[in-house]
Amino acid sequence: MKRARFALLAVIVGLAACGGPAIPPAQPYATITGRVYDAATNKPVAGATVTGSTILTTTSADDGTYKIENFPIGPNEVQVTPPAGYAAVQPQYSISPQKGETLTLDIALKKK
Repeated sequence: MKRARFALLAVIVGLAACGGPAIPPAQPYATITGRVYDAATNKPVAGATVTGSTILTTTSADDGTYKIENFPIGPNEVQVTPPAGYAAVQPQYSISPQKGETLTLDIALKKK
């Protein structure tokens, strides 16, 4: 009986030493969010493609909003491809998000 208790105690101590289920460390990412809008009317523009880090892509919703999660931190570029009938006031934006940051980038478009 003493041997079984000792073995059980050894297992418990061994598991405790492992640290159990650990909380994963914070990831080195940011979130980019914003609104795509008509520069003349300030109305939202749906269907604009917003691309960051050349592979992270999203499309603006009916209310013009967009969101890109898990965006790499540090110096980077965001490009916009306007929907038909619009042109980008500025087709590319230089940003430098920090770890854990939610950076807001509003994008103006103009009618062609």
